[in-house]
Amino acid sequence: MSKKLVIYFTLVFLIFNFKSANSKIFIKAKVNNQIITNIDVKNEKNYLLALNPNLRNLSEKDINRYAIDSIINEKIKKIEIEKRYEITVNEIVIKKIISDLYSKIGISDIEAFKNYLLNYNINLDLVKKKISIEVAWNDYIVNKFNNLILIDEEKIRKKVDKLSEKNFVENILLSEIIFTLKDNENLENKFLDIKNSINNIGFEQTAKIYSVSESKKNGGEIGWVYKSQLSDKIASKIDKLNIGEFTNPITTPGGFIVLKILDKKEQLLEIDKNEQFKKAVNFEKNRQLTKYSTLHYKRVFNKTIINEF
Repeated sequence: MSKKLVIYFTLVFLIFNFKSANSKIFIKAKVNNQIITNIDVKNEKNYLLALNPNLRNLSEKDINRYAIDSIINEKIKKIEIEKRYEITVNEIVIKKIISDLYSKIGISDIEAFKNYLLNYNINLDLVKKKISIEVAWNDYIVNKFNNLILIDEEKIRKKVDKLSEKNFVENILLSEIIFTLKDNENLENKFLDIKNSINNIGFEQTAKIYSVSESKKNGGEIGWVYKSQLSDKIASKIDKLNIGEFTNPITTPGGFIVLKILDKKEQLLEIDKNEQFKKAVNFEKNRQLTKYSTLHYKRVFNKTIINEF
């Protein structure tokens, strides 16, 4: 065998083994009997970075932690949903959510979004699959708890009537982070982690990491609300804030909430009582469904066997 041929085979051997070493698959975690591999974590990181470019400011350790937690969260929801029914894709809903996603990162159309995803070695099917699980979880929570929703219509109508007596009303644009504590966590340290994350990557990206509310998909934003819609407990905390500031954790059923004021304004009130009543009822219904979602996820999480390696 010539010296040139030996060198060639040596190079092939080294290249092959280098690729093998770098493509080695190993288990990072198990959720019940479902495994999470290093490849899953890598794909999840790419997915998260594609849709949340500010996450690049996180350390490698933090983004890995976020990716693993994100997969665990998704698997827990998927396992729970599939006990009841098969997850199906509502193309109209998925299309609207995807459109909102790429618009927020400055992309104009679906074809450009597909090409953008390729830069992160992921495709549109993966995005659809992940969104489908979140949509299915929302539907599952509504079906499971809708009959437990209690709306005090008389109380809401009184608030609307009182609101209509005013010429001006305070309108507040809010974002939220709703979080719970694991058995080995305490509130002081958890909130310190959240504050450090806010200082590092902002409230919006932190909400996507830490919040258990469905509003996390919008960076925690819950929209404009009249101050009169808020409970006295929350309104008193909000009163102390300027635009851009956020509260300390406020205790809620099943967890804690941190609220940030994005904007506020006094609005000349030309109120349609019936329309405002519908909005207030819907706001209260969503608030209660979020509470049930948080509580139910926590119960399911505590029953789930999670091992990390």
